[in-house]
Amino acid sequence: MTETTSNSDQLAPETDETLAIPPAPPELKRAQGGAVSHEPPSPEYGAYAPGLVSKIGLAIGRALPASRAGLRLAGAARPLALSGMKAGLADVQALGLKLRLHPTDNLSEKRLFMTPQCFDPAELEALRGVMGPGKAFMDIGANAGAYALVAAMAGGDKSRVIAVEPQREMRRRLSFNARQNALGQIEMAGVALADYEGEEVMRMISGNHGQARLGGSEGEAVRVTTLLTLMDELKLIKAHAMKVDVEGGEAAILSHFFAKAPKTRWPDLLILERADMADGRTTPDAAALALSKGYRIRQSTRMNVILDRDAR
Repeated sequence: MTETTSNSDQLAPETDETLAIPPAPPELKRAQGGAVSHEPPSPEYGAYAPGLVSKIGLAIGRALPASRAGLRLAGAARPLALSGMKAGLADVQALGLKLRLHPTDNLSEKRLFMTPQCFDPAELEALRGVMGPGKAFMDIGANAGAYALVAAMAGGDKSRVIAVEPQREMRRRLSFNARQNALGQIEMAGVALADYEGEEVMRMISGNHGQARLGGSEGEAVRVTTLLTLMDELKLIKAHAMKVDVEGGEAAILSHFFAKAPKTRWPDLLILERADMADGRTTPDAAALALSKGYRIRQSTRMNVILDRDAR
């Protein structure tokens, strides 16, 4: 049964629990990130509306074609758009959603801010086609949660959307945006997925929250678990769609899952980061793994591979 938030919930202080899975046992509290209720409530949506200069830059960027050329041209207008922001934040509309974005420390949010028309249009269209009443989506490596928000909007309140994001700050941002759009069916799992159980340190790379990785001595301690274990804890029999983008760890997550989970629990739609987008890292090709398990490539995009399978 999917938990939803009432109207009164949307006025509550920001907490991980507002849109969370059922409370974890005490021994998992640290690993799942803990509450953020001690933080003051964020200013209401609209408090960081772009100024005139920023609006001009945004208008230029958003008018460009959804192509590589459009992205390159948007770079020229980006300083203009960023210069008119308040406190590095922007309350804007993108993908049919009201969003508070942090474009200065997260590449994903910068793309949503400046060129939402270029933000994975084929992937999001495929996701919208799967979602509906009774359907479930897992956003593994949710980051700012664009996929989770779009899936929840497309699926409606009788769908189930689970955002798997170990970074507490990113869960806080997603929680705020989910409340602004009354998407109370989004659940949060503050864990990192891998092919083992344990605890690791999550560290941010190059000042970009979208490039946080496991490993290192400094960072945020997070629980590590497997996809199948998490699904069992959430009482989720099947996620009809999954997006997996975890900075090179996709193959390890899926290899364990395919080996342990019956085919009836495998997703019908998979969206995976392309192996050649791994920032110089040599990582196993998760798409090749999925192909070996009977999936087929529907489309290869600029950054991802979209795969599906016959569910029969």
